[in-house]
Amino acid sequence: MTEPLFTYLTGLADPNRDGESDRPAIKRINRSESETIVRLAFRAGQVMAEHLAAHPIVVLGQTGAIDFTVDGQTLRLEPGTAIRVDARTLHSLHAVSDGTVTLVIVHGTQERGTQKRGTQNRGTRNRGTQDRGTQAQGT
Repeated sequence: MTEPLFTYLTGLADPNRDGESDRPAIKRINRSESETIVRLAFRAGQVMAEHLAAHPIVVLGQTGAIDFTVDGQTLRLEPGTAIRVDARTLHSLHAVSDGTVTLVIVHGTQERGTQKRGTQNRGTRNRGTQDRGTQAQGT
């Protein structure tokens, strides 16, 4: 079996429908050997407290306005904007309005460059994927 050449992702801008929770809705959209893609859907005023990621991240604005604070600076994530943050860097998010962001965790592989096409490391493939062009639904 060969690895897919691409994965089509949907649901990246879906709103937070999690009732009255005070936390943003978090949904893993896809995971591969090199990255994990997560939707973070906020309601206005919701906060993701200061934390760090073990790997480099990229956060892309999808809808609304989310303030992203890192290294003493607050930047506004809106559609068409993104931020890349090094591993182990403290950061936080605050929703100025209802909105969503896409988080890409860049974790790579431990055996960089050694894996051949058609093989896979155990536990890294998303269950819902199909060969030769996969579709991962975010809903």
